[in-house]
Amino acid sequence: MVDFNKKLKGSTTASKPIDPEEIYEKADRASDTGPLRPAQISVLKEWHGKLRKEKDVIVKMHTGQGKTLIGLLILKSKLTETGEPALYICPNTYLVQQTVAQAKRFGIKCCMSEKELPEAFLDGEQILVTTVQKLFNGMTKFGLGTHSITVGSIVLDDCHACIDAIRQGVKITLPRTHHAYQALFALFSSDLQEQGAGTYAEIELGAYRPYLPVPYWAWTSHQSTVAAILAKHVNTDEIKYAWPLIKNDLQHCTCIISGSSIEIEPHLPPLDLFGSYSNAGHRVFMSATVTNDAFLVKGLGLKPTVIEKPLVDKKERWSGEKLILIPSLIDPSLGRDFVLKTFGKAQPTRKYGVVAITPSFKLAEDWAKAGATLPKTDTIWKAIDDIKQGQCAKALVIPKLCTDGDAGHLSDRRRVGA
Repeated sequence: MVDFNKKLKGSTTASKPIDPEEIYEKADRASDTGPLRPAQISVLKEWHGKLRKEKDVIVKMHTGQGKTLIGLLILKSKLTETGEPALYICPNTYLVQQTVAQAKRFGIKCCMSEKELPEAFLDGEQILVTTVQKLFNGMTKFGLGTHSITVGSIVLDDCHACIDAIRQGVKITLPRTHHAYQALFALFSSDLQEQGAGTYAEIELGAYRPYLPVPYWAWTSHQSTVAAILAKHVNTDEIKYAWPLIKNDLQHCTCIISGSSIEIEPHLPPLDLFGSYSNAGHRVFMSATVTNDAFLVKGLGLKPTVIEKPLVDKKERWSGEKLILIPSLIDPSLGRDFVLKTFGKAQPTRKYGVVAITPSFKLAEDWAKAGATLPKTDTIWKAIDDIKQGQCAKALVIPKLCTDGDAGHLSDRRRVGA
């Protein structure tokens, strides 16, 4: 007997396009969406013709050239081709909101995750748009190791920013008030004093800036004690999200101690534990043209051969120019205090937006005291929209590298010199 269901299924599948350009043309788009831009067409043709079977692809385009739509079309193409779940990862919730809004305008079906993963995503019916933190943490709903959910294709938008978020997700940060801080500080007290008596004294008094690394030989010899201290407090928020990722690999971690916090971070993020990421059949990393892709080798586990040949618009010859002014080098009196006083204070007649980006929450608080708006994670999208709508009286300050209740990350302070 002829199985007509198989015949119908094959006919339906064949009728669905996998060419990104064709997908866009046939999509039920909003009336204000025009044709694809030349740069988008160039990148999508190259991907579809030569790279769609590759494991990893880096897409580098200038800001404002439509990388988000390219990522959505690539995922839609792979979703149609394989029927496996497709995942679009953003570095923050604001970009999740933006991406979903764009997908709706372009006629691409997407869903978001509140607590549990949506069935439409798991069944391969819609693209899931979510934050990098949802995937890269020790209690992820995507599962760890052999329990990881199978994902066919992934797009990491602004992948360099995602690297920072991944580092925070696999790191334990203990504020001075945490019981484990006191126990670890006492455990390594003598080792810290040997490195610098003065710095140790400042740390002991709770100073914010001074910090000391625990010597690797001391850290290695006290592995069992460290594990016992952390396991005792494993149910606290500061430990439970990263603990499953590093508990059996503490010897390959670095410990930094300051007067405000202790940070325990693996030398390399344990990406293999996130099977949804490491085992995905196709991964696309969206990047701006001004960034250094060498960070992707360590931060995202990419092979050097991948970053050597990014996918770019070969017809692009000019990317514009940027002018960066450092006021204090122009005139010594134009220091940070001057900038805070001049731009942080609310000005009802101001006709332009002012946005300050700080490397830590502590430095952002100075702007807030001067009169700027310091939004929380769930309100930042509204604060940015307010500026776009012309509400420019108050400056907006965004702490790029921070956690609620923490004065700033030690590893980030070493990196940016905050």
